Amino acid sequence: MQNSFLNFLTLLVYKHRSKHISVFLILTLLISLLSSFLFLSASIKHDSIEALKSQPDFTISRMIGGRSSDIEIKRIERYSEIAGVDFVSARVFGRYFLPDQKHYFTIIGVDFFDEQLVKWIDEILKKTDIKKFLAKNNMIIGDGVREYLKKNYYGKYYDFTTPFGKKVKVNIFDFFKKDSNLISSDFILMPIDLAREILGIDKNFATDIILNVPNPAERENVKFKLLLNDYDIRVITKDELFKEYENLFNYKGGVFLIVFVISLITFMLILYQRYSMINSSDKKEIALLRAVGWSIKDVIKLKLLESFIIALYAYLSGVIIAYIYVFHFGAPLLKDIFLGFKNLKSDIDFTPVINAGDLVSLFLVFIIPFMASVLIPVWKIAITDSSQALK
Repeated sequence: MQNSFLNFLTLLVYKHRSKHISVFLILTLLISLLSSFLFLSASIKHDSIEALKSQPDFTISRMIGGRSSDIEIKRIERYSEIAGVDFVSARVFGRYFLPDQKHYFTIIGVDFFDEQLVKWIDEILKKTDIKKFLAKNNMIIGDGVREYLKKNYYGKYYDFTTPFGKKVKVNIFDFFKKDSNLISSDFILMPIDLAREILGIDKNFATDIILNVPNPAERENVKFKLLLNDYDIRVITKDELFKEYENLFNYKGGVFLIVFVISLITFMLILYQRYSMINSSDKKEIALLRAVGWSIKDVIKLKLLESFIIALYAYLSGVIIAYIYVFHFGAPLLKDIFLGFKNLKSDIDFTPVINAGDLVSLFLVFIIPFMASVLIPVWKIAITDSSQALK
């Protein structure tokens, strides 16, 4: 009996394939769009949080007139004497604007002999001959920088111009891995003294000072002492950076909610139009089933399973399309909504991150209205006298 029911169900789905195709395509499109949004959001959030984990506990910058200014390196010795501070170092970085004045390189100067400071580039250092790298003016560049230099006929080097008009030729030594492009597309990594020269920073100054406090219970006390010692500094903690990122993703979540509601309302209107006006052939089909002895329960079960199969295949197709679109093709167009203005163009490999809870919620939100839109009109016809429906 069960096999006969399933065979009849399969034949019914095949018979009504032309009727279901429009709903299938629309549902697949909506599911793929919203799944892409979920995949992309989860991947960017994951990569951003992972990048933040390598950041120092405190970042100290000097503020003059409400804007950031270079900070004296001599402060490092004073900060290192604060109880609870484990590591203090200077950082040098800045934007080097290109001739078009619209795009820029982010130059990062690193002391390659400072083991604690270069932990975040361990993977690069493992395959880099430091002695050879430091022998000349060399740099390690991101994929966006690489594409820009190639486009402008700089294959092996680039001539930087310092703020004082001096030309500095720097050779391309290596490249960041492609899967790190989310944060390193426009990065240029070079020795700290070379970065100072190109950015025009005095050897006794740095862009900011970073420090680590291993004990979380001591961090508020350390921050208080830093602000007590110097009134011209701004102290940013790693926790504050996490909160800023959370606020950013909450905002993106609000945008997603708007898109989701609009899509859901559109879908519900389509369903209402499609299933509220069941044609005469559907009515006769249900009436025949009732006439040959099918119960109301069996008729509803048959129609619900028929619609469920369409919805399930559409859902799976939409999720698979979204996965391929985001993680294999890099989510063209859609990624611009999340990443906003792109300084330098580059291909980004998003880390495959799948939140099962979001996918289940998406499935239920679409399936329940879809099944309800089928259940109500079928139930109304099934309880009607079959002789009237056959007329």
